[in-house]
Amino acid sequence: MKPLVIKVKKNFVGRTRELERLKKISESNEAGIVIMYGRRRIGKTELLEQAFRDRNVLKFEGIEGLSEKAQFANVMSQLAIYVQDPLLAKVVIETWREFFQLVASYTSKGIWTIYLEELQWLADYESTIIAELKYVWDNYFRHNPKLILILCGSAPSFMLDHVVHSKALYNRSQYEFYLKAFNPIETKAFLKKRSNKEVMDAYLTVGGVPEYLKWATAESSVFLSLCKNSFTSGGFFVHEYERIFTSAMANNKYYKEIIEILSKKKFATRKELAQLLDVSSGGSLSAVLVDLEKSGFITNYYPFNLQENTILTRYAIADNYLQYYVKFIKPLQKNIDSGAYDSNPQVALKMDSYVKWLGFSFERFCRTFHYVIAEVLGFSVMQYQSGVFFSRATDTENPGYQIDLIFDRADNVYTICEIKYLQGKVGTSVISEFEKKLALFPNKTNKTIHKVLICSEGADDALLRRSYFDEIITCAQLLEPRYWE
Repeated sequence: MKPLVIKVKKNFVGRTRELERLKKISESNEAGIVIMYGRRRIGKTELLEQAFRDRNVLKFEGIEGLSEKAQFANVMSQLAIYVQDPLLAKVVIETWREFFQLVASYTSKGIWTIYLEELQWLADYESTIIAELKYVWDNYFRHNPKLILILCGSAPSFMLDHVVHSKALYNRSQYEFYLKAFNPIETKAFLKKRSNKEVMDAYLTVGGVPEYLKWATAESSVFLSLCKNSFTSGGFFVHEYERIFTSAMANNKYYKEIIEILSKKKFATRKELAQLLDVSSGGSLSAVLVDLEKSGFITNYYPFNLQENTILTRYAIADNYLQYYVKFIKPLQKNIDSGAYDSNPQVALKMDSYVKWLGFSFERFCRTFHYVIAEVLGFSVMQYQSGVFFSRATDTENPGYQIDLIFDRADNVYTICEIKYLQGKVGTSVISEFEKKLALFPNKTNKTIHKVLICSEGADDALLRRSYFDEIITCAQLLEPRYWE
């Protein structure tokens, strides 16, 4: 046998908790099933290969778009290479059970990891492969206490519905991993020598997706990297949008249509989405929305003081890259493909427009990592509710009105945050903006108002002299590791 050879990756960073958990699974004296899922490019393969590189690994990878018969031929060719028997590649199998039984015959003893990559493609988005795997697991694989089976896929909805929640594999030593993007501190470690501002710019633009971060920092500055890889023909970020929907969303047209709708609006309610899609707002739309949320592409939010099922719930794009693509790349797609910006891609990304957009992304960032802000402000141990504030009244009388982040604290305090992401320091004009928001906020219980400014570069001297805000938080503070422990 000649298992897969995996080299040590010296610059591998992050995923500390996942690595520790995978190590314990590897060292246990019981056969186990590791189920890992997460969006495309998130680093699942890198993590799994580094975690299990000291074991005997047989990796079988699904190929997009192949028929079941072709998938069978592909995995048999891979097995033939591991077994070093070319004739095995000519063996025709008709079921996944046959294939798994054959693999089991080679892995009944010893330290083995059987790794099924891009499971949704191997399965062609059907559950047959899992049903047939159950039989072989129960009767063969599980009898080797040093065997680990990895089921990995980049279609979260498929992995959840057909694998995690499958009755076929229920209670069979499962270990579930939902691999998310790097958090900002992991991003900072990944980008090493970049300044806090550049780390934040990169994160706000493409999120904590390792592969995206590589391309967003390939040049001397994040801005130049983005321009080169977003606005030149063949640039990495130009066609990644289509690849995402191919691998994660199969062929359901509503997934992409919802993203298209939300790209033109800052947010939309379920009712608005149903009307624009011309579909019922019931079960079918709910399923699509859940899939998009599971994949991390969209999110829903509602006023902090209301319940989750309120009709005021709004949906918005959550994925930073998707936001960036639909705002800046898609409108210029024809010019990009024609090579119009190849010699000078910087002209395609207007700095003023980009900085304004970063401000909206920073607002989403602060809402997502509210617990870090609570830690910086010193009330993380206090019970609180956090989120945005808007209401039917404000929607009607003051369209567009919204407090972007508010904490309703158990100690009878409202911490209300003004969020600014500027190229320089914030000036005194922010005071009048904030006062207008406060005037429309219904503090019916007369709680203490704790005013906080969250910004990129801090406040200028004039604003500091006014002593208007009780606290000012900068990006540098938000990127201090102690607040993320």
